[in-house]
Amino acid sequence: VGLKVFKKKGGFFQMKKIVGILLAGAMAFSAFAADLTGGVRLAGELFSYNGTSEEVKALMLKNENQFWNAPLTLSISSDRAGGTFKMCDGGSDTMKSGKWAIWFKPMDMLKVNLGTIDKSMNTESITYGNRVLNYDSFGASLDVNVDAFSATLSVVPGKGSYWFANSKANVDAAGKAAREAAEKELKGDDWDKTYDTTAKKEKWYADNKAVLDDAEAAGKKAAENSFAELNLYAQYAADFGTISAMLDFAENFDKISIAAGYKNTFGDITMFADAAVYLVKKANAFAVDADVVYAKDALNAQAYVKFTAPFEGIKKSSIDLVTLAKVSYNLGSVTPYLQFEDKDIMADSFACTIKPGVTGSVGIMNYEVAVQFDIAKKVNV
Repeated sequence: VGLKVFKKKGGFFQMKKIVGILLAGAMAFSAFAADLTGGVRLAGELFSYNGTSEEVKALMLKNENQFWNAPLTLSISSDRAGGTFKMCDGGSDTMKSGKWAIWFKPMDMLKVNLGTIDKSMNTESITYGNRVLNYDSFGASLDVNVDAFSATLSVVPGKGSYWFANSKANVDAAGKAAREAAEKELKGDDWDKTYDTTAKKEKWYADNKAVLDDAEAAGKKAAENSFAELNLYAQYAADFGTISAMLDFAENFDKISIAAGYKNTFGDITMFADAAVYLVKKANAFAVDADVVYAKDALNAQAYVKFTAPFEGIKKSSIDLVTLAKVSYNLGSVTPYLQFEDKDIMADSFACTIKPGVTGSVGIMNYEVAVQFDIAKKVNV
């Protein structure tokens, strides 16, 4: 990792110092162990029937590889440093690279991550799409590991964006927008009819100048400093289970999320539960989720629920209740399963997905064949 400072003064910059800090990281293949993994994944439909449009289709194939199932992944590492990047098609015919990351350890208990970073509360393993809080973006993080305790502090600006910015142009634009918004609210709907002469309009602006000036000043002050996302995650693992917590500040510290979770295994049963609070000005909400997995011999059964609601005005239309369930049985070369998903069981109209299927392998190839029923007013297969 190289760190350089450049200074320039005089000329076009009128003697003002322009200071830039360049952070560069590179990995040499000769100094690290390299691990290249590759694969080919195709998805498609053998048969499709839409009960709403009464449309029948058969045999469609597509390449639809995302970064979480990337066909090409390169990782290089040593005891003290490493890096990785992935390539996928994203559902198109053009390969794209992403998930670039470099890490290094200044000491055994500390790890610095640069590039793609992600952290999550407990996540269900049926669709891997549900949890109460997470982030996955470009940034920098510092991991601390001491025995059973670990913590991660992350600054998450996003790819090609600054975590902190102070721009006079942004400040002036925010002040102008706040002034215009205050003016629009003060005028109301009949302003043009009431103040129909130039003299009346000038007097109105003179009488309300102080209010508009205050609104503009408040808008400028709110935009003076712009911050992206800041996240703190901590975890403690012991005999009684694993306790985790996450504190997240986003959107210039206007959006605050707090979460806590617990996970443990009791014999053949593994369970977790989480709770989160989302503080977003007047749109405050909370969420709780729970997951139970029973695994014994060839049988595996899992159920997951997630409940989300606002603090105020709780009613059926403002509540989301996700429900998932999956049962599978390993027969050796194949594993049949039955999966159920309802993205909002509290919705006025019932809709769910039922998917019986089978997974297996032939040599180095893994496969999955399933029949997916998307049930609403009519059945789609």
